[in-house]
Amino acid sequence: MTTDTQSCPDCGEQKFFVSRERGEVICRECSYVIDDAMIDFGRERFLDNEDMEKNSRTGAPFDPTVTNNLMTQVGNHADVSKLSGNIRYMVKRIRKKNAWTSSSIENNLNRSLPHLKMICSYIKVPDNIEKESARIYRSAVEKGLTKARSCDGVIVASVYIACRLFGFPATIKDISEASKLNKKVVGKYYKLVLRELGMKMEPSNPLDHIARYASLLGLSAKVQSKAAEIADKAQKKDITSGVSPVTIAATSLYLASLLHGEKRTQKAVTDMTQITEVTLRTRCKDFIETLKLKVKVR
Repeated sequence: MTTDTQSCPDCGEQKFFVSRERGEVICRECSYVIDDAMIDFGRERFLDNEDMEKNSRTGAPFDPTVTNNLMTQVGNHADVSKLSGNIRYMVKRIRKKNAWTSSSIENNLNRSLPHLKMICSYIKVPDNIEKESARIYRSAVEKGLTKARSCDGVIVASVYIACRLFGFPATIKDISEASKLNKKVVGKYYKLVLRELGMKMEPSNPLDHIARYASLLGLSAKVQSKAAEIADKAQKKDITSGVSPVTIAATSLYLASLLHGEKRTQKAVTDMTQITEVTLRTRCKDFIETLKLKVKVR
C-alpha cells in the first residue's frame, strides 16, 4: 500500500507507523491496523552469522540429493595439488579439521548419495523418484539402519521403494543389475526398510510393466491395450495369485501380440522380461483355458 496517499479508514488521518518486524502498517492517531501482510522487498542486512540464522527470510531450497545445502568444502584435491609445499600442508590441515566437524550422518550421506544417484541414472528414473529415494535413504540413516549393515543394501532398497511409490516399472532384477547386488539381498533390505520406517506398499500392478515392455518390444498401442485387458480379466478370474507382475505382463503381451498378428517369439519376450520360456508357456496355457482365448501356443 502507499501510505502517502491513503487515509486511515477509521479516523481519516494520514500519519502511519510501519512495523517491519510484524509486517504491519498502523495509524499513529487511533492505532488502527491498516495492513497486516506487508512484504519487505528490501535487501537483507546482518551483523554476524548468528543474526543471519535468526532473522534470515530466505535460503537455499532443500534438496534431499545434496548432503548439506549449506556445507562448506575447503577446496578439492586438484586445487590443493597445485599449491606450494607449506600452503598445501596448511590447506590439508584445514580440510581435515573441516571433515572432523562434519557429523557421522553427513559423512555417510557424502559417501552414499553419489552411489544412489548412479543407480538412479542407470535405470533412468525421473528426478522426482531420485529425490524420493534420497529422502527415504536419509530417513533410514537417521533411524540408524546403516549401523552394522551394508549402506549399499539400504540404498538399493530406498530406490526400489521410491520406484514402487511412483509406479515406475523397475523390477528387483533391474535394481540388482544396477547395484551389482544379489536379488535376495535387495529383497531382504527392501523388507527391512519398509518395516523399520513403518511404510506399507501396495502390490505391484502388471499394467505398469505392460507399457514398458510393449515399447521395448515395438508393439502397437492396440496390442498394449489388448494386453491390459487380458491382464485385468486374469486378475478378476483369480488366476494370478502368487504370480509375478512381470510374468503377468509378459504373458498378456505375448498373447495379445498373437491375437493381433504382431507375433514376437517366446525367446524375444523372455529375454526382454527376464523370465523363462517354460514359465511363459505355463502361464499362457492357464490364461487361454480360463479366459477362453482363441489362440494356440506351442
